[in-house]
Amino acid sequence: MPTEQTSVRTFVIADIRGYSRYTDEFGDEAAARLAAKFSCLVGDGVEAHGGEVVEIRGDEALAVFTSARQAIRAAVDLQKQFDEETELDHELPLRVGIGVDSGEAVSLDDGTFRGQALNIAARLCGRAHGGEVLVSEATYRLAGRMPGLEFSDRGRVRLKNIEDAIHVLHVHSDQITPSNRWVLMFFGKPGRTLGWKLAGAIILIAGVTAAGVVYLTASDQPEGGSAAPPITSPSPGGIPLPADAGLEVLVPERDWADCHVQTVAEPGAAQTAVCLPTDGTPDRWQISMYADGDALEEAYESALGAQAEIERDTGQCNALSWGGEREWLHGPGRPGGRAFCYFEGNDAVIVWSHERLGQPTHRDILVTARESGSDHADLTRWWRPLHHEIGKAD
Repeated sequence: MPTEQTSVRTFVIADIRGYSRYTDEFGDEAAARLAAKFSCLVGDGVEAHGGEVVEIRGDEALAVFTSARQAIRAAVDLQKQFDEETELDHELPLRVGIGVDSGEAVSLDDGTFRGQALNIAARLCGRAHGGEVLVSEATYRLAGRMPGLEFSDRGRVRLKNIEDAIHVLHVHSDQITPSNRWVLMFFGKPGRTLGWKLAGAIILIAGVTAAGVVYLTASDQPEGGSAAPPITSPSPGGIPLPADAGLEVLVPERDWADCHVQTVAEPGAAQTAVCLPTDGTPDRWQISMYADGDALEEAYESALGAQAEIERDTGQCNALSWGGEREWLHGPGRPGGRAFCYFEGNDAVIVWSHERLGQPTHRDILVTARESGSDHADLTRWWRPLHHEIGKAD
């Protein structure tokens, strides 16, 4: 019988995005080199922060820490290292998503662990885009205030096989802009990098100022005046709005119930609204406004590039078939934008752009909607009547 030793641990799970597609495109030898670089960086980074690598399986790594603070710092430093290594060698792109959670775990004699925190860390890793570190509120509260790091609210999400909704935060260093470059991978091929100098130029042209604060809904506030550190986000191109600002600046009034405005690190976005409906479909949706069509196109391509299995102009996004990318129209001969959809674990996700295209009554926006634990047809039924309307400025 295994000896059960229970204690609070923090688990860090990292996964290379698009690894299977990369292997198909560039072959086993290139994939092996990519995995070897990943393994070396993870081993050194975890050890430097007092953690232990439990397992590395090709494109995925699991590490455990006795300190939540050290686990978070290790994850953030690893993303910086991945970014720098990819900048040096675009042929081996390390676009890695990282998830972190803390909780009681059983240590087994073979060096492995069992516990819900492992499952939650894995689910958060699955939701993280390349370059992101997502942490649970449990880890955030254990770590407390951490100089040099910024946390931005991602709302409460439903995770597969996890009974209660999990409050998720995105963490990054306050010394550099999160995801300080974009590596666009079209059909698995490493593309060009777009530095933040160019993104900043787009922002300046739009006359937008930097910095901002994430405003939480009342349900997100600590109970009883908890001393948990404030959640703030330095935003490239964010327009800070007072907490009681009307959301009609981004979302038509009829659609903005249960939404809150926040300034988040969305490349080139002027402002973002996050909507967490109390019931119905979807579970969460987010709308970001961009200064012009070029900035919007960059954001859409970046989001599409993170889903290596989705190819342009293939597949469908409807009640009968979910998994594809295509143009959508306001009507015959009236372009609206582009959309792609995919499954992520137990979630159905749809992302679409709405281009202004010279229409003064419309905005350049990007919207992401997510529905968990139900048939994707529910998300289709929500999307169809609204995707024409949400981009209107009036």
